[in-house]
Amino acid sequence: MDFAFSSSAPAVAGTPAAAAVRRRSLPWSHRVALGALTLVAAGIAGSDESTEGGTAPERLSPPAAVVAAGPAAESAPLRREAWVTPPVHAASVHGSAICNLPSGDLLAVWYGGTREGAADVALYTSRLPAGSRTWTEPVMVVDRAIAATELDRAVKKVGNAVVFPDRNGLVWMVYVSVSMGGWSGSALNVKTSRDEGRTWSESRRLTLNPFLNLSTLVRNKPILAADGRIGLPVYHELAFKFPQMLWLTPGPDGGVKEYRIRNLPGKNGLIQPSLVPLDGDRVLMVLRDRSPERRMRTAYSEDNGWTWSEPAPSTVPNPDSAVDGLRLRDGRILIVYNHAASGRENLRLALSADGGRTWRPGPLIEAAVSKEYSYPFLVEAADGRIHLTYTWERTRIKHVEFNLAWLDRGTAGREAVAQ
Repeated sequence: MDFAFSSSAPAVAGTPAAAAVRRRSLPWSHRVALGALTLVAAGIAGSDESTEGGTAPERLSPPAAVVAAGPAAESAPLRREAWVTPPVHAASVHGSAICNLPSGDLLAVWYGGTREGAADVALYTSRLPAGSRTWTEPVMVVDRAIAATELDRAVKKVGNAVVFPDRNGLVWMVYVSVSMGGWSGSALNVKTSRDEGRTWSESRRLTLNPFLNLSTLVRNKPILAADGRIGLPVYHELAFKFPQMLWLTPGPDGGVKEYRIRNLPGKNGLIQPSLVPLDGDRVLMVLRDRSPERRMRTAYSEDNGWTWSEPAPSTVPNPDSAVDGLRLRDGRILIVYNHAASGRENLRLALSADGGRTWRPGPLIEAAVSKEYSYPFLVEAADGRIHLTYTWERTRIKHVEFNLAWLDRGTAGREAVAQ
C-alpha cells in the first residue's frame, strides 16, 4: 500500500475543547465501528507494498555534515564516556537520538518526565560543541501543551524523536505525539531549524494514514537521496506491527512539500527499522523483533530504499529491544544491540564485513544485573570517531565516543557467525 500527500493535505484541526466535545458526542455504536475501521485499516496497511506511484531515488547522498574524506585513522585506541543529561534533570529519560551538524557540533534529543508516557514528558535537546567534552544544559523544545497549541488539537503526550540535517544543512526534528490511547494512537509531527537546533519552527502534523491517521512512530535516522528526498524509517503499531518508509520532499520554504508512506513486505511483529546504505543502490535494514523468535531481522533494498526484500531472521538475538546500525567509512557495518533473548541488562557492539550476512561480536558497552541499557543511537563524525548515546538505567542519557582502533581491539579474535 502506497499513500502520497501534498503540502495541502488536510489534517483534522480544532481546539482541544472542541475535540473533546466531538469525542463525547459519538454514540457507543459509532465508537465500536470506529475501532473496527481502525483494525481494518491496519490490516490493509500491513499488506505487501505497492510499487505504483512515485519513482525510486537514483542514488543516495550524505548530508552536508558528513565529510567522506577525513583524516587518517587514529592508531591509538580511544574510548571516552560523558553524560548528555545532568544528574538532576528528570525522574525518567529515554529515547535519545543524535546527529552531526554542519558546524561540527553534535545535537541530541530525548524525552524526559516522571515516567514514559506521563503528561509532563517533554522533548529536550543538548549540543556537544566541536572540540568540547561537555554537553550543554538541556533545552526544552516541546511538551504536550506546546504541541497542542502548535498543532491546534488535543495532545495527551509526546514521545520518540529523531533529529537530522538534510543535504542543505536544514535540521529536522520528527517526533511522536499521542492524542488518544497509548503509543498505538500516535501521529508524527515535523519541526525544522535554520540555526542548527537553537530555534525551531512550529510543529506540523503529517497525515500518514487516511483512516484516522493513527499509529505511525519513528525511532531511527533517515537516508538522503541525491534528489533531495528524505527516506525516514518509521513503523506502525496498532493491531499489526510492521515497518514502513516515509519519503519526505522538502519545500523551498524549509517545510514539507509532499510526502509518501510505503509499506514493506514481511511478518507481523517487526518495528523500529534502522537503515544502513551499502555499495551501489543497496541498503540494509535491521529490525527489532517483537515475535516469539526474538532474533534481529534484516532486509535489503536494491533501489536505494524504495522496495525491500522480506525480512529474514539473523543469528543476532533481540529481546524486543531497539537496535541501530551504521556504515563505517571503511565499509564495515556496525550495530549496537542488547545481546540477550530477554531483558536489556547489557549493550554490545557487533561488526559485519559482508553487508550484514555475518556478524563478529564486538566490545561490551554496559552490563549489570537487573538494570536497563537500551535505545542506542550511532553516528560517525567527520573525524572518523563514532558517537553512541543510549538510555542508562532510565535515569540518564549516556554518551560514549570511540575510534576504530578501540573497536578493532575489542573485536579481534572473535569469530564471525553466519546468518
